Amino acid sequence: MTPGTGHDRDPGQELATWWLARGEDQLLAEEQLAAEDQLPASADWLSAGERGRADALRYTKRRTDFMLGRWTLKLAVAKALGWPEDPAVLARIEGRNAPSGAPLLYIDGQPADYGVSLTDRAGCAVCLVAARAAAVGCDVEIVEPRSDAFVRDYLTQAEQQLVGAAGPARDAAANLIWSAKESALKVLGTGLRRDTRSVEVTVAELSPPERTWSALRVRTAEGKVFPGWWRRSGTFLVTACWPGGGPPPAALEEQSPIDSMLPSHRWVDRPVS
Repeated sequence: MTPGTGHDRDPGQELATWWLARGEDQLLAEEQLAAEDQLPASADWLSAGERGRADALRYTKRRTDFMLGRWTLKLAVAKALGWPEDPAVLARIEGRNAPSGAPLLYIDGQPADYGVSLTDRAGCAVCLVAARAAAVGCDVEIVEPRSDAFVRDYLTQAEQQLVGAAGPARDAAANLIWSAKESALKVLGTGLRRDTRSVEVTVAELSPPERTWSALRVRTAEGKVFPGWWRRSGTFLVTACWPGGGPPPAALEEQSPIDSMLPSHRWVDRPVS
């Protein structure tokens, strides 16, 4: 199956997904290029509703995260549909928010027959696009130290044992489990309002080759199982899961910028726009 082609809509079938990552530095470079070449302003690729929301965000981090996330979502959907990436086309693709905060995909003002999940962390945004309007979840994290208190408070006993036995990969394991939980809680539509210990992550391999997808599984306290995948690139790791499972997310471009990206915190220098 390739992006933009017909697909089986039976919800019992495995689900095809695609993914795309973009970084804060790339967004700033695009905006600078537009200014130098007198191309349409960056706001031209936003819908009217998105422009209104962006204009209301005074804190730099929130505005940058919003712009980066919407740009990444629009590019991912356009690539999945085989559409050109010019501003007029991107403006037709809109990410609205469900009451839970999850993104809802609209095209030309109408709900689209594709699922999306959107995540950002430290100047990196990732969008997961699903071949039908299904609940999917993705999350991006950086591998950073996690305290023993964090592990005790947010991970189940089995997960704590996995982290404790990981040796030099302890921090990677803790962040991987946390990220997979976030992905699953997005599928459930609750986010962190739900106890993170009510979903449990199992991982077959903690040190697979980088830049490849490896299997994971999340089980809820109610017995639901979400098969999923995870991928590490340097400091960043990405997780994704959804009910019913399916093949690993397919890349929408030959090489992802996340593979050479470094965490960014530009907003610290100018916290208010």
